[in-house]
Amino acid sequence: MKKLHVNDDFYAHLRECENHLIPHKNFAKVIKRLEYAMEVSVHGAEPRHTLLVGEAGAGKTWIARYLRFLYPACRQDGNMVMPILYVETPAVPTLKGLAEAILISLGDPISYRGTASDKRRRALDLMRKCKVQLIIFDEFQHFYDHGRNQSLQSVADWLKLFIEDAHRPCLLMGLPRCENILHVNEQLRRRFSTRLELSAFSIDSEDGEIEFRSLLKEMETTFSKKKTSGLAEVDMARRIYFACNGLIGYLKKLLMGAFEIMISENKISLDSHLLEQAFVQEIWRDGVGVLNPFNDKFKFRHLDQQGEPFSGDTSTITRLKSRRG
Repeated sequence: MKKLHVNDDFYAHLRECENHLIPHKNFAKVIKRLEYAMEVSVHGAEPRHTLLVGEAGAGKTWIARYLRFLYPACRQDGNMVMPILYVETPAVPTLKGLAEAILISLGDPISYRGTASDKRRRALDLMRKCKVQLIIFDEFQHFYDHGRNQSLQSVADWLKLFIEDAHRPCLLMGLPRCENILHVNEQLRRRFSTRLELSAFSIDSEDGEIEFRSLLKEMETTFSKKKTSGLAEVDMARRIYFACNGLIGYLKKLLMGAFEIMISENKISLDSHLLEQAFVQEIWRDGVGVLNPFNDKFKFRHLDQQGEPFSGDTSTITRLKSRRG
């Protein structure tokens, strides 16, 4: 990519595009459920806990980001108030490491000190002081994938006791396999009986295609302010769908990449040429020629065969994640 020669307006626009969020139907359903859980808990009802699953790129982390936008942390009378506590499960997790991650999210300057039980006690105390209304644990499948010398039973027991003592609604997020952690503890499974799923968009039905095209129509007003790009036109929308497999995370990655190339080439709107480059750069480096959804000879099919970006093959997904950072 060429070196960008831009002014501050470009960077402001770039941040706007990165943070732009369109609460589509499924997204709005999840937000509504979580806001209800927060509201009834604040008024003294028993906490309503929620399990949210979805494939990588489905938009789970955007749920947390949007809630923190709606309920930002702030200082009141010199004390930090944090309505939404977001905790990302460590990649190689331990229960002590998870307690430390909670303390870090709460701003504890000595999060590294103490035993697992000390950290747990401090975390519960800080949560009360910070007036936390909702706890979000993200990427919880890491315990299922990489937990060291810990059974799923011990993880489930720890989580059950923690949310009982916290007495706050909890959102557990992760890939679908994180649900296995709940299966080993009947009491915990009952507490997370509300199961929501963020699924990929689909264009297999007329309603699904209309929703996806409406999403693109709204997004293009953010990315191309000077000239309409035609992202929502039927042919282009279908190409974009196959390029991102209907996953909002990949869609944003694709459009952000095309937007930056657009600026570097001094163009005023996104086009198939820019999207073709962005697909290779941001999603699949081997997606050239007929394997690129924006190539004239593309066969309009899912890129889910072995070695392709949406095959479900673990090594492929890992390579994609490492390039996304």
